Amino acid sequence: MKALIAGGGIAGLASGIALREAGADVQVLERSPRLREIGAGLMIWPNGARSLEALGVKVNALSVRRLTIRNWHGRVLSDYPLDAIAGRYGYDASFIHRADLQAALASRLGGDRLRLGSEVERFAQDERGVTVTLRDGTRAEGDLLIGADGLRSAVRRHLLDDGEPTYLGSTVWRGVVGGDGLPIPSQMGINWIGRGAEFLAFRLPDDQIYWAGVTKAPRGERAGPGGHKPDLLAAFGDWERPVPELIEATEEAASLRNDMYDRRPASRWSSGRVALAGDAAHPMTPNASQGACQALEDAVAIGASLRERVDVAAAFAAYERTRLRRANGVVAMARQSTRAVQLDNPVLCALRDLVAYRVAERLFLSQLDRILGPRP
Repeated sequence: MKALIAGGGIAGLASGIALREAGADVQVLERSPRLREIGAGLMIWPNGARSLEALGVKVNALSVRRLTIRNWHGRVLSDYPLDAIAGRYGYDASFIHRADLQAALASRLGGDRLRLGSEVERFAQDERGVTVTLRDGTRAEGDLLIGADGLRSAVRRHLLDDGEPTYLGSTVWRGVVGGDGLPIPSQMGINWIGRGAEFLAFRLPDDQIYWAGVTKAPRGERAGPGGHKPDLLAAFGDWERPVPELIEATEEAASLRNDMYDRRPASRWSSGRVALAGDAAHPMTPNASQGACQALEDAVAIGASLRERVDVAAAFAAYERTRLRRANGVVAMARQSTRAVQLDNPVLCALRDLVAYRVAERLFLSQLDRILGPRP
């Protein structure tokens, strides 16, 4: 069986590994001429760690021992020790650099299965297989196609024809900076929330610090002549230290800005020999810290379904039954969290912060149960 995969990000590479382990001849079609990730850190929760183990992928990660939420001037609203996470779910939560995860997945897959500079434009399928047409006019043929080509997936467009993604009214800046002299404790994630904005930071395994800032903003704005820093300092310059220091210390080349989008959850991800995975199936805001983890779960489920079934359409239907409802639930939870951060009315912000202050650890763990899935 030959499997074609559109997209060489986390979902595409992981799906390639899972399908190869299921016995398929895999070709991953990635539009970029080389794999690269800039300025991005990830939190891998136990569901993601479990999936990486199933895929046989090892990454350099830093275990998380505590998460804390503060308001913008430093008052602690919630503080969660994560010592019980491994006992409850079988795996630790951890911090990693996205580029390290992508490199580990690519290494596990094998470079001979990755075709760079190959952008999928459309596909056609029949009872015998799938034919993919690339932007340069060349074609590739296979027995199945996984659309893992991201938020604006060409495969999704032809499969579901459900329009453009939804702009959520906020933009996110991300950056990575050397950690020397900056008071972000190791193994601890800090999230500050303010009026219509939030900022988070945590250390990566190489002692760098990843940070992200989110503010409400019109769609499509770009940095001015001074780069991102003036806009960031205008939004976060009076927040609790070390938020301004993190921004000041970051080189322009080590930061980036993207508008935040998601999609209305779809009722199906597949048709015949074609299925979606990762952001192509269920794009979500970063508020739940689950985008990468959900993509990894997709890959494992796709591999398991195709190992157990000869018929591709039946395997993809089983994959949907396993994953669609829970992944769509995480999309909804992430969007709800985004709306809470976007509150800018002072009274509503005070109520939001009071709720965060009074949330018990039991409720926090109950929410994790919904996100992370069944305990082992």
